[in-house]
Amino acid sequence: MDRITAMQLFRRVVETGSFSAVSRETQLSQPTVSKQIAALEAHLETKLLNRSTRQLNLTDSGQHYYQRCCQILDEVANTEAELRQQQELATGTLRISLPIAAGRMKILPCLWDFIDQHPNIDFDIHFDDHYVDLVKEGIDIAIRIGELSDSSLIARKIVNVPRYMVASPAYIEKQGEPESLDALQQHDCIVYSLLSTRNEWHFNSDKGNKKVVVKGRFSSNSPDAIRQAALKGQGIAVILGWLVEEDITKGRLKIILKDYVPTGLDLNAVYQQRHFMPAKLKMLLDYLKSALETEQ
Repeated sequence: MDRITAMQLFRRVVETGSFSAVSRETQLSQPTVSKQIAALEAHLETKLLNRSTRQLNLTDSGQHYYQRCCQILDEVANTEAELRQQQELATGTLRISLPIAAGRMKILPCLWDFIDQHPNIDFDIHFDDHYVDLVKEGIDIAIRIGELSDSSLIARKIVNVPRYMVASPAYIEKQGEPESLDALQQHDCIVYSLLSTRNEWHFNSDKGNKKVVVKGRFSSNSPDAIRQAALKGQGIAVILGWLVEEDITKGRLKIILKDYVPTGLDLNAVYQQRHFMPAKLKMLLDYLKSALETEQ
């Protein structure tokens, strides 16, 4: 039994809660993963996991061993990363989680040069607008837009992304253009359901910060869907500038109430706390900050 490999498998079984998930992740058969954990228990002469048909639970000994495994494996990884950095090597795999719309339209296009510059790094990119459990999913870094809630992770602000309040010419012709923030309450407003503020919109102006509670018939957890709804005349929307700049330039959407600017959203890089940051991760963070600031 390779003890380090067995410890790594045990750690991932605990974090994913599934032998089959670890089997898919490591491309080992499920019986092989199970045998490695059984061999580890035999070596330690103690039961680490209570198994049932539906779930896995750590024993008290398993909980203690899991915590020590994490410390030991992180120390091994940090030592190896230090040696690689000393040799100025950037190798291995970077697993990156991106928001769907902003990732597709702005962040991924910025990454192509970085990918070309580092042929020794493999890239595994996931798209998801929902919260991603970095530990469970084995993600190195997640790019998130808006409010962050998980204080156990490290967050580095990359850039503040402006937003615009827009409507289509067809909607304006049919419903008229609001002349004040209060008038928004009489209009169909398109709500992004993943934001914690939902139908409470916040604005900056020369007169200070303002907020208004809006309502409408259409809401979605997809920025792409909100953009499409606005283009189809379904209402007024507050959308990331990245997604609608071309629509505004070409007249497909019009900025509403220009004196009131929707509060921008911070784009953050989120990653696990480490004693030592791998060189490839630091290089990616520095690159993204520089590239996206240039795009603003």
